[in-house]
Amino acid sequence: MYQGNFHLFLVDQNQKRRATVSYEMSKRGIYIVPFEAVEELASRWPDAGMILIADDNNNIAMLTELMLQMEKWLPFVAFAENPTTSQIVRAVNEGAVGYSDTPTDVDEFCRTVEEARVAIDRIGHIRSRAIKAKKSIESLTRREMEVLEGLAQGLTNRAVAEQLEISHRTVEIHRANLLTKLGDVGINAAIRLLIEARII
Repeated sequence: MYQGNFHLFLVDQNQKRRATVSYEMSKRGIYIVPFEAVEELASRWPDAGMILIADDNNNIAMLTELMLQMEKWLPFVAFAENPTTSQIVRAVNEGAVGYSDTPTDVDEFCRTVEEARVAIDRIGHIRSRAIKAKKSIESLTRREMEVLEGLAQGLTNRAVAEQLEISHRTVEIHRANLLTKLGDVGINAAIRLLIEARII
């Protein structure tokens, strides 16, 4: 089921579990690259595929932060043995496209991974755009953000000026500056970037 350029990358500090999952998947013809820590993955960041990551030791937060820094997103499936409901919800909220509570039951684990793989194209595209948008939006100053948020609410330049208690001319300057920072885009494109940035 995993053909072509699709690869799996396993991140798990638990050596025994990492070895077991890697071995059992290899017996099923699934190629997997094991890593002990997120830091190791950073030095050999893959161009494509899916990450399987143990939901412990703050791994998911470190992974999502790394992807933001690198501006490269890969879909990931989190896993843990006997996770709590809140743990699963938190992982999904942080971007996991799947969650397995039976990583040592490799057949079940494979089913979870396959279900997530099917959703990769759609979700991956959305989150990749969101990460790029977030980086662009973060380049704006506080006042530029306030102006953009006002315009996103449908306010005119004059209404934004009144809301922020600044001059109409100052709003025009901030508007021109933020559009330049976002890549010389129009106001509609800037608003779309703001919306996409809030996906993550």
